[in-house]
Amino acid sequence: MKKVDALFISDVHLGSKGCNADDLLKVLKQHEPKYLFIIGDFIDGWLLKKRHYWSQDFTNVIRKILSYSKNGTKVVYVTGNHDDFLRNYTPISFSENIQIVDEYIWNGYYIVHGDQFDGIVKMKWLGLLGSWGYEASIWIDKMIKRFGYRKSLSKFLKKNIKNAIKFITDFENQATHQAKLHGCHGVIVGHIHTPANLHINDIHYLNCGDWIENNSYITFKYNEFKIITPNN
Repeated sequence: MKKVDALFISDVHLGSKGCNADDLLKVLKQHEPKYLFIIGDFIDGWLLKKRHYWSQDFTNVIRKILSYSKNGTKVVYVTGNHDDFLRNYTPISFSENIQIVDEYIWNGYYIVHGDQFDGIVKMKWLGLLGSWGYEASIWIDKMIKRFGYRKSLSKFLKKNIKNAIKFITDFENQATHQAKLHGCHGVIVGHIHTPANLHINDIHYLNCGDWIENNSYITFKYNEFKIITPNN
């Protein structure tokens, strides 16, 4: 069991057939954090509204997080655009150790999902279309990989869609700008499924990545942030 000061995850997308919940559960079982930050899109409400899909792995992840809270871990759930139904009730607390909020400041870091900075999700119908199309591309990925192809259609689509709207929004710059506005020296986000540990405009920018493609997360221990992926 690895004791850490904080563990950060985002974009798990419980309810999506592309969610790697079993891999996440293994990571949760390996760590004993003082804080667990869930930075948006933990539950994919958009997809669950369209059709019901729920596996035992999804339930096991939630049970493990509840077990964390019972054992003293403070769980901070920051809402995202795919679980924006929770924003009708935030901020809300369950017991002493579980909070659901839209944003949070911790140790000088502004923690927010990041959909607020992305021009695509300002047009919600387009975001919904992108969500369903993205899940379809993940399913196609799994099929073509059975035939030995290594390229990812979902990554290709995501990269090209993001490039197409770059003139509308610069996600990283906007995130760091918002950190400054909130008097913080760092920002921790998710949303774009791209793990990162950068310094931009004198602000420390961290992105957790996701549990669809990257299976990435962030740990904080000995005053140091580390991004963990299956490759390291």
